[in-house]
Amino acid sequence: MYKGVDHVVIAVRDMEAAIGKYEAVYGQPVSDRGEPPGAGFTTAFFRFAESYVELVCPTGDQGPVAKRLADSGEGVYMIAMKVDDIDSTLKDLRGKGVRLIGDPGEGNPVKGQVFVHPAGTGGVLTQLVER
Repeated sequence: MYKGVDHVVIAVRDMEAAIGKYEAVYGQPVSDRGEPPGAGFTTAFFRFAESYVELVCPTGDQGPVAKRLADSGEGVYMIAMKVDDIDSTLKDLRGKGVRLIGDPGEGNPVKGQVFVHPAGTGGVLTQLVER
């Protein structure tokens, strides 16, 4: 089932200021940066041996990252958990009545990302990742 933390995503208001702070804390430069097409946010990654920290900063006042910042301020936006078998993990979670986002439904292959709804985890969006 769960194998540990894959990565943590942190929402920030000012990417350049945040990069400077995290570079000082981690003692290493940002690994890479990007802007996923149509996502409405920019990214910066700090990659480690078995995990990474991703900073996300909205490019406008719309979208989930912008909403999170407006509602709660900067901080942990999402935790991604490694699973050894996403299909069996989803089956188990469905059986427990856990609310999921992006669940393709029983018997259908996972084609995108699947998340545990924040309502089931004390407000933290949790992504399921099978690598």
